[in-house]
Amino acid sequence: MPPPTDRRPLDPLPIPIVAIGGSAGSLKPLQAFLAHLPTDSGAAYVIITHHPSGQRSLLPEILERQTELPVQMVEEGETLGPDRIYIALPEDGWALRQGQLIRSRATETRPGGGAPYPIDAFFRSLAEEAGQGGLAVVLSGTGSDGTLGVKAIKSQSGMVMAQDPKTAEFGDMPANAIATGQVDYVLAPADMPATLVGYLGARSERQGAPSSRRRTIPEEVLGPILRQVRHCTGHDFSGYKTSTLERRLERRMDLLQISDPRAYSIHLQSHPEELNRLFQDFLISVTNFFRDPRAWATLSEELLPGMLRRAAHRGGEFRAWVVGCATGEEAYTLAILIRECLADWEQAPEVRIFATDVDQAAIETARVGRYPAGIADDLTHQRLRRYFAAENDTYRIVREVRDMVIFADHNALQDPPFTHMDLITCRNLLIYLERDHQMRLLALFRYALRDRGLLFLGPSESPDQASEAFEVEAKEDRIYRVAEDAARTNLLDMPGPRRFARSLPVQSTAAPAANSDGEGFSHHVERLLALRFAPPSVVVNDRGEVAYIHGRTGRFLEPAHGPVQNQLVEMARPGLRAPLSQALEEVARGRAEEVGQRVQIQTDDDADPEWLRFEVRRIHTPAALKGFRLVTLYSEAGTEVASLGVELEPRSESEAESEGPGTEAERRLRRELENARQDKQVAVNEMQSTNEELQSMNEELQSMNEELQSSNEELEVAKEEVESLNQELRSVNAELQVRVDDLTETNDDLKNLLDSTHIATLFLDEALNIKRFTTPVQELIAVRPADIGRPVADLKTSLRYDGLVADAESVLDTLIPHEVQVQSDGGDWYLLRIQPYRSTRNVIRGVVCTFQSACT
Repeated sequence: MPPPTDRRPLDPLPIPIVAIGGSAGSLKPLQAFLAHLPTDSGAAYVIITHHPSGQRSLLPEILERQTELPVQMVEEGETLGPDRIYIALPEDGWALRQGQLIRSRATETRPGGGAPYPIDAFFRSLAEEAGQGGLAVVLSGTGSDGTLGVKAIKSQSGMVMAQDPKTAEFGDMPANAIATGQVDYVLAPADMPATLVGYLGARSERQGAPSSRRRTIPEEVLGPILRQVRHCTGHDFSGYKTSTLERRLERRMDLLQISDPRAYSIHLQSHPEELNRLFQDFLISVTNFFRDPRAWATLSEELLPGMLRRAAHRGGEFRAWVVGCATGEEAYTLAILIRECLADWEQAPEVRIFATDVDQAAIETARVGRYPAGIADDLTHQRLRRYFAAENDTYRIVREVRDMVIFADHNALQDPPFTHMDLITCRNLLIYLERDHQMRLLALFRYALRDRGLLFLGPSESPDQASEAFEVEAKEDRIYRVAEDAARTNLLDMPGPRRFARSLPVQSTAAPAANSDGEGFSHHVERLLALRFAPPSVVVNDRGEVAYIHGRTGRFLEPAHGPVQNQLVEMARPGLRAPLSQALEEVARGRAEEVGQRVQIQTDDDADPEWLRFEVRRIHTPAALKGFRLVTLYSEAGTEVASLGVELEPRSESEAESEGPGTEAERRLRRELENARQDKQVAVNEMQSTNEELQSMNEELQSMNEELQSSNEELEVAKEEVESLNQELRSVNAELQVRVDDLTETNDDLKNLLDSTHIATLFLDEALNIKRFTTPVQELIAVRPADIGRPVADLKTSLRYDGLVADAESVLDTLIPHEVQVQSDGGDWYLLRIQPYRSTRNVIRGVVCTFQSACT
């Protein structure tokens, strides 16, 4: 999802510059374009076409007949003027610098040799110099020249037109440009000038207005537009800087020639397809190989070897995350550098590179790994030969590099992050985000990185907002390392538009099903209580939820206020809640098998407090109740204790005095205050325990999410491999179909040839079985189509000749042709020739017998 460019916003040139690129078949489109071009558009037009080297071009003379505008060849150093047409031949290549045309002398060539890519080169220079003022037009031609230049123009928010391939004599160039998804208008050449002039007028009107009167996009309009985009695409751009969003919106308004933001908002509601175009403009997935070569050199020469050694030393894998990978060039750049670092290693670590973006179309392009041949401008000859294979007019990255990268549709601001990363690259995204989202993303990166991991940012970015978490590793190259004393961030607020509740296997509060001998849950409980002489008791599960109640427990328990709850601690009377909670926790944590305590509880607001003793113990038998807890309540005032022989110490004077002096009401208030304090402490303990569980739960969910994402990426890779295999199988099948068609045609030719000769011909295999025959043979030998495969010796002949089989066997043994004259029963003579049947591989596969009529 990286925004488009490394460069600062450029000051617009004094005049708009329209670059027109064309190749084979572009003369007629150029004539149609110029014939409809007005003379007062205010723009300069530079035409770049492929032209044979060393030959004089007649293009100026031809084109000047179609327009009243001056048409001239380019002269080096000439400043471009408005309403003029310049012809730039590609011999030395041309580039734009400060409004002047200079020779660039490009040296890179096409995959199979040939001329360089002059249209790409000029489009790129135009993007660098003109910024938003760059306009490009792609006309008829073969190959992919201009495709990378189109991306560069769009990276600076320029405008791109392409000829409708249906109207082009050679549609490769405009089709390749359109396939990038970066073309704004697809038109016939004659329709282009009107649209171009309308766009220039809308942009000029907006830019020419005084700053005090210049229309901005109000918040009440911007907000609904962003909500529409989010509803349509699922991606929220509210964290982007307002100025960035306004520039993108104004560009779309200029393209549609809509000046009022409110009118554009209404247009979005009635034209849903415009939402997708606006979404693409917000993204502009543009990048290239080895962008900022010095920074990549620093990474590969000074930092990557050490990080790879540490990964190999710990016996794990080296993990990298390319955030906002666009069409994959940056991810493959990293993969190439890693392969170069590991070239001479005997024990190299496994490498896994995750490359993510929200632009699904860009992700699909990245997975295929096929790029226009113009990438040769960004790569050395050695890397181009080593890591790319030429396919027609494109280059495809080799499989060994493609297999290192896993591409995924992922939004770093909304989706859970990858973890345990050694390196994260996120170039030119932070500068387009608001400060709070920058902080959020940097915290996420710290969380995702291992200790001492690296963060690689764009040339205009830095982690200053999170300076405590990162330290400078290479300042000029914007490479930072996780600080030694930086604590790993806990992402309690996990990124993501959805939250999923934790679902853990817990014991059910419902009674378990009966076992094999027919004894149910209630029977086991009653049997257990009988063994314990049946005092008032409660059976709870491992979460403290009541599963069964025996006896009269109303003096000790009461329903809690609010929604119905099944928690025993919540139902306990004042004075019992805190010690009961502590006892349940001790038994649950395994610190004790049985815990008992004597406490004083308040059974009624007006009644005197009452002493009781409770016990909590873990149940081991019977098996049906294993894991539950039994809570038994003994009342000092009841008869249960006496009958059981449980000794309770009488209330001593010292205990009564410990309640403090004062009236009974004051002592009761103090007891209630103490009970409230204990209840509060229980609540605090429960909250702390819950927080610990939630944090543990969050870490488990993150780990599970990473595993699921890894599995998903592996499935995506497997799917891609299967699709690739299917493509290969389809290719093989197509090739076989062609061969079948050829064989069918050859067979037809052979049949017609044999039939046209009217010569009786008999084909026999190595065992002298019949393989094929011509119709005239049936006059001499009683053979039918059903006899194919039968020995020739089994067939009756009308020949006064018994040596056919013997002579045929002799020819098979000696490979010497044999000729003999034979007579039919009707008295006709025939010249019988028996020759070896040789395959195309010179293998003997039988004999051929021909019977040619002879004169007597």
